[in-house]
Amino acid sequence: EITASAYNIFPVVLVSKVKPVRKFPDRPVARFTVLDQDRFDFDEALLSGDSWIQDRDYDEYDVKRISDMRAGRRTMYGRILRKFLVHWCGYEDPTWIDEADLNCGAILHEFLRDRANRNRFGVSQSHEGL
Repeated sequence: EITASAYNIFPVVLVSKVKPVRKFPDRPVARFTVLDQDRFDFDEALLSGDSWIQDRDYDEYDVKRISDMRAGRRTMYGRILRKFLVHWCGYEDPTWIDEADLNCGAILHEFLRDRANRNRFGVSQSHEGL
């Protein structure tokens, strides 16, 4: 009988207790007789060459670079809202865009990495003068 106490089961296998699996000589074996030149490539036949290019939405634009960041207020969950000054391809005026609205991970990562490196370099220079 099982009592009200919980059982802990640990997946432990003792190698000394493992037995080899029996071999079945009369087991059927599948052999493929289709040659490589007879194969049909569905991707090549059904997809055009430029099908991997994603269609842009009407409200999606290319980011040229990110030049500045400002931190805003905190959300009720403790997250700090950050906005970035984004320069767009084909436009002269940069705009402040919320981090959640950006879809340029590589450019954003590069900007944040460069900013951290500049801050680190500035701190090391300020300690040299002491």
